[in-house]
Amino acid sequence: MPGIFFDGDWKWLILSGAVLGLINFFVKPVVKIISLPLIWLTLGLFTIVINVLMLDLAAKIVGALVIETWTAAFWAVVVISAINYIISSFLPEKD
Repeated sequence: MPGIFFDGDWKWLILSGAVLGLINFFVKPVVKIISLPLIWLTLGLFTIVINVLMLDLAAKIVGALVIETWTAAFWAVVVISAINYIISSFLPEKD
């Protein structure tokens, strides 16, 4: 994807995924609670901005992941969300 570069081997790739997962587990819920009025006001569209910020934070922590523009981060979030949706549609639902 133009604007996003990865400069490292597979170990950095796994570390990037782990860092993004940890950020989404610990930081994202706090940010969503703080920005709840904006999420309600925009009918949930502000969550896209939150996802872009979480991806940008992961890129700042892991030096091997470089995101040049907000547009590239936005499209990366769209692709990650689409892949997540497709994968979760194949998984069985929990009771």
